[in-house]
Amino acid sequence: MVKIDVSKCIGCGICQNICPEGFEVIRRKAHVRNEKADCIEEAAKACPERAIILSNQDNQTDVSNNQNFSRGRGFGRDTGRGRGRGKGRGFGRGMGRRL
Repeated sequence: MVKIDVSKCIGCGICQNICPEGFEVIRRKAHVRNEKADCIEEAAKACPERAIILSNQDNQTDVSNNQNFSRGRGFGRDTGRGRGRGKGRGFGRGMGRRL
């Protein structure tokens, strides 16, 4: 997948010069014409502002569908014993001595 970060793009046209079948410049901003063009990667490397973002969707995984997460008690819930100060010697809130 090819994306253009329009906030970084300065409309220089280098991407269009290197890869005319992949990019076009409209109103001083680059737009993707054909994501499957062979010269896309070369144009992305030549972008002076690094506004062309290449990502391979085949390598990305959807975390919401991942079943490897176990449901536990959660981190930091009811497992601590305070700082060893206070009335309960570690069982309280860890407030310490009041002066």
